[in-house]
Amino acid sequence: MNKFILILGSLMSALCLFGQEDTFAYSIDLNEFVISAQYEPTHYKDAIYNVEIISTEQILNRGAVSLEQALQISPAIRITQDPILGSVVTMRGVQSSNVAILIDGVPVVGRLDGAIDLSQISMQNVERIELVEGALSNFYGSNAAGGVVNIITKKSVAQKTDFSLRSQLESIGQQNHEINAGVTFGKWMARAHGRYFDFQQFPEDSFRVVEQIVLEDGTEIIQSKYPLNPKQQKSIGTVLRYNIDDQSSVVFKADYNHEDVQDYGAKRRLQFNPYAQEQFFNTVRSDFSINAKKKWKDLYVEFTSAFNRYDRINEEKRYYFDSMSFDQLLQSADTSHFNNFFNRLVFAKPLSEKISLNGGLNYVKETGYGDRIIDRNNEQDSTRASFSEWAPFVDLQLTLSKSFKASVSSRYSFHSAYDGQWTPAIQTYFTPNDKWTFRAGYSQGYRSPSLKELYLEFVDVNHNIIGNIDLQPEVSHDVQATITYEPQKAWSLSLNGYQTKIENRISLFEYEPLKFQYQNVDQYDVKGVQPSVRFSIGILQIHTAASIGFWSTNLTSESAPSYGRVFDWNNSLFYRNKPSGIGVNLNHRLVGDQPGFVLDGNDFLVQTLEGYNLVDLSMQRSFWKDRVSLNVGIKNLIGIDNTNVSGSGATGPHSAAGRNIVSPGRSYFVQLSLAL
Repeated sequence: MNKFILILGSLMSALCLFGQEDTFAYSIDLNEFVISAQYEPTHYKDAIYNVEIISTEQILNRGAVSLEQALQISPAIRITQDPILGSVVTMRGVQSSNVAILIDGVPVVGRLDGAIDLSQISMQNVERIELVEGALSNFYGSNAAGGVVNIITKKSVAQKTDFSLRSQLESIGQQNHEINAGVTFGKWMARAHGRYFDFQQFPEDSFRVVEQIVLEDGTEIIQSKYPLNPKQQKSIGTVLRYNIDDQSSVVFKADYNHEDVQDYGAKRRLQFNPYAQEQFFNTVRSDFSINAKKKWKDLYVEFTSAFNRYDRINEEKRYYFDSMSFDQLLQSADTSHFNNFFNRLVFAKPLSEKISLNGGLNYVKETGYGDRIIDRNNEQDSTRASFSEWAPFVDLQLTLSKSFKASVSSRYSFHSAYDGQWTPAIQTYFTPNDKWTFRAGYSQGYRSPSLKELYLEFVDVNHNIIGNIDLQPEVSHDVQATITYEPQKAWSLSLNGYQTKIENRISLFEYEPLKFQYQNVDQYDVKGVQPSVRFSIGILQIHTAASIGFWSTNLTSESAPSYGRVFDWNNSLFYRNKPSGIGVNLNHRLVGDQPGFVLDGNDFLVQTLEGYNLVDLSMQRSFWKDRVSLNVGIKNLIGIDNTNVSGSGATGPHSAAGRNIVSPGRSYFVQLSLAL
């Protein structure tokens, strides 16, 4: 470790002393065109919804290699860790099952315990990330009742040919290597990319070490000392694009991602033939999509069709240390497979100078099968379940003047298992001059129960979790308003106020001791404000933003909390010295205390996750006319790895009681990039 710190210090010193002629290629391009919640690409200032952009420069400068790491600079987003399920997101206090994770507008499938594992989504080949807070079911259907994270990937080549390599090494035993290549020939463009990621913070035997912990109530428990398991990820992908004309194209994408996670067990029966129970989690994501855009005069049409497959295999084996082998008779495995067919047709056409008609049709079919999926109504195969949904949607945009426009939209979803669901929305945009912008609106969202919530039967020695076919969809109501004041390009102020109410919220409920079932148990209400300040004076860019939220439920009990307050604050500073070509990036994130509760029969186990601070520091330098760039830095400078949980219960199904896992701890990284 000391050698690594010495090398890191030497590299940072060399950056300051090396050459003067090159310039550092850094920019947060605020002139982005956003597509989230828009029927056509729209300038972010003209977008009727408030869209936050995380640029590729911000991602690379912080050394973020996964979506989990990239999202940590947004105060509206919180990330929690689970050793088995991975990284889980909440947006503005709304749980992960109501946050849609999209890649180029296509939903990512494979939710475990209602959440997408963000650590499985790499930042390779990403152009930007668009965040839209609040219910967007009128655009994106189920799982978008709380907000949308839309990853926009690169679909073009800057020159006729390009080739790039990027490698990043971290002191916590993490490495990430990427390769990209692209070529343009006539109207055709082709790109290909590959990635290898490996994380193992400690030697294998260290993950078998356990420790004894005494909780607040005096209970003594045994838990793993190092809970973050080793993992490997491999991925390959390709993009093929044909440009019909300047405004029309056809794009085909294919991606394959493979992850292996090892959960090493503690040594047992040390006196005679010692053994350990090992678990291996194998996840494969296969994604294929085709997108076609065409514009005829004033008619814009876009069609997207995608097939996404998610496979997860969990193997449990007994490993004997004396013979260094697995017992072939004591092995078990369970599998989960999910297929998703996604189709969306969108059109946009102005009817007059002041009225524009937009809309389309969405069709989704999801199928799940495996050892834990049981649909007793399926006479042909009870281990297979599916549902489908098709939904027409329409949006009428009114431009009453240069300073005011409004959008009235509606979506009606026909679900194979539920009655039709209507999700209306209205949004207004008002800019009286070039300094002030007002956005306000109401939108209704919904989330239909997932296949696992309906048909899961997970019963073994450690689990007894049953799905519920009588579940009803969650329905949300979201109201928000945003005021932005930008007197000049150098600085701006913004204030967002919101309230989101979710009815029939689905939770895992303990109906008998150690027996759980999904049920519609409560109504969840969260409200808050989010102030933001941006400041730029050429060489210095500063952004500070906070999120203050209050949540409550309609559950009545003496032990139930009346409300909870959550405070998050993010500060980022970027300094660029043009003569030397050096950039310095500093980011601070305060994650405040988070009160919560767990349902345990008729009782509420109240708990509070202790807050913490994260500080990242990095320095960038480019050479050889920006073909080579070097980025060195420190993640989690304070060295927070976990915080305490006061009260009862654990923070997740695989987390230890009394512990909130934050990160692997302080990490020093070196990133080297070559672009030709």
